[in-house]
Amino acid sequence: MSLFDSHFLAFAGVAALLVLSPGATMVVVADAAIEQGRRAALWTVAGIGTANGTMALAAAFGLAAVVHRVPVVLTVMSVVGAAYLAWLGVRALWRAIRTETVKAETPEVRGSTGSPRPEPVEGRRSEGRSGTTADLRPSAPRPLGPSDHPLARFGRGLLTNYANPSVVLFYAVVVPQFITPGTSFLPRYLLLGGTHVAMSVVWQGAVGISVGLFAERMARPGVRRGIDLAMGFALLAFALEIAIS
Repeated sequence: MSLFDSHFLAFAGVAALLVLSPGATMVVVADAAIEQGRRAALWTVAGIGTANGTMALAAAFGLAAVVHRVPVVLTVMSVVGAAYLAWLGVRALWRAIRTETVKAETPEVRGSTGSPRPEPVEGRRSEGRSGTTADLRPSAPRPLGPSDHPLARFGRGLLTNYANPSVVLFYAVVVPQFITPGTSFLPRYLLLGGTHVAMSVVWQGAVGISVGLFAERMARPGVRRGIDLAMGFALLAFALEIAIS
């Protein structure tokens, strides 16, 4: 029996719908792209893909039996996952508050006509009283903190998926439904699980690269504050959904 039969096509359709639907992982990837660009987003995608792959392998080699015999595992994962997503949401909301505070504290400088104009930013060309234009070097990027390291982004993607019990249930419960009797279980399962992992990496990578292309425009204080607010509330909503599911 061929591995690429009607059951595989049905699974591919279900997996595609799940991958395309908005979720916490997509929010985390977009956040990385806006904060640090495409490379950070791809590190986050790598973490998510690694989590998906290891959970698929674990399910293939007996994770479903563990979940069935020790249901408290899913409860613990739900609590940890909800807490982690809530922390990410609060972190995004705090960034939005800080952005508004900095914007409010930025002084305005009056131009020759008396109309307000923004304070000249270091690293840009500015015009002095004599009318001459000073050519200043671009300002250096902000120093990277521990949470900005590529491995930190990788870990964030990893934890976002590991702490999501719905991903475990997908691999442990949904995937086996598409394995027909008489089919070799392990090759079939690895094919289905690998298909979902590949779809997830491709789609989320595309999202990260696309958002990263507009990261500079999204970095404007007003735009960034709105994005942080939206991401913060979205992550808190996903945390609540995991907690009550």
